[in-house]
Amino acid sequence: MIVNSKPVLGLVLVLVLVLGLLVNWAEAAEPPITSIAFAPDGKSAIACSQAGLQEYSWPALKRTRTIKARALNLHDVAFSPSGDRLAVAGGTPSEDGSVEIFSWPKGKSLAILGGHDNSVMGLAWLGDADLAAASLDHSVSLWNTIPGSRLRRLEGHSRGVTALCFLKKQNLLVSTGIDRSLRVWKPGSGELIRSLSIHTRRVHNLALRPGIEGLPMVASVSDDRTVRLWQPTIGRMVRFARLASRPLDVAWLPDGSRVVVACTDGHVRVVDPVNVKVTHDLPALQGWAYSLAVHPTDGSNRVGGLGGLGGQLRRVVIR
Repeated sequence: MIVNSKPVLGLVLVLVLVLGLLVNWAEAAEPPITSIAFAPDGKSAIACSQAGLQEYSWPALKRTRTIKARALNLHDVAFSPSGDRLAVAGGTPSEDGSVEIFSWPKGKSLAILGGHDNSVMGLAWLGDADLAAASLDHSVSLWNTIPGSRLRRLEGHSRGVTALCFLKKQNLLVSTGIDRSLRVWKPGSGELIRSLSIHTRRVHNLALRPGIEGLPMVASVSDDRTVRLWQPTIGRMVRFARLASRPLDVAWLPDGSRVVVACTDGHVRVVDPVNVKVTHDLPALQGWAYSLAVHPTDGSNRVGGLGGLGGQLRRVVIR
C-alpha cells in the first residue's frame, strides 16, 4: 500500500523514537554476519559468517543450531526454489573458492563444488538443480548440483564478481562486481548479451523486483553511494537514488513497492522506486550493516552486520 508523504514521515519519526520496542536483536559471536536467508517455511533464518552457519528462530532470533561448513570464510547463502537444499558460498582469499550444498531441513552436506581460484561471493539458483556461483577469480561458474558437475564458466569481468541475479521468465543471468559493470548472460549458451557500465565504484549486490508485470527491474547497490534501477532485458538504467552512506546489500519488499538497503552506517533505508526518494531511514546496528533479508510474509526486515559487540542480528519493522 502506498501512502502519502505526511503519514510516512510521521511513521518514520515514531519508528525511530520507539526503535527499542520494535526491534528484537541477538548478539552473535565474532565475526560479522555476511549473508542471511529465510528458510522456506519462514519460521527460521540462516546467517553465515566465519563462525559457520547459524540457524535462528523467527521472530525471537534465538540461535537454534550451528551447521558446520567446509569453508572457513562464508559469504552467501541461498535456498533452492523447491526449498529442499541450501547452497553456501565461501573460500580462502586468493587461494580457492567453493560452494557447499546442504539438504534442508536436516542440514546434511551433500556436495562440495570447488575449482575456483578465489573466494565465491554470490549465488543464484537457476532451477532446482542448476546453480550459478560468482567468484573473485573474475568468473561465474554454472553447476549442475546433483552430480556436482560444472556446466560452463562465464568469463568477461575484468575483476572479481560479487553478486548474481537470475531472471527466470527471460532465462537471463545478471552478474556484477568490482569492475563496476553489470553483465547480462544467456546461461544456456554462455553468451554475453550486454555490459552495463554506469556505476563509478564497486558494486556489492543485486536484487530482482518481485511480482510486477512488464519489463523486469533489477536494483544494484555500490560504493558510489547509489541504488540504481535497471531494465537488463533492454540494457537501460531507469533511475537512481544517492544515499548518505554506502549501501552493502539490497532487497525488495514482497510486493515490489519499495527497495530496502543495508548501509555502512548501520542504517536501513527504504527507497521508493518511482520517485527514488528515501521514505524510511532507520538506525538498526552499531557498525556496518553487511546484509539483510526481507521476510516473505510478515513485512519485517532482518539485518545482519558488524557492531561494537560483534556480529548482530536485528528485526526491523517497516510499516
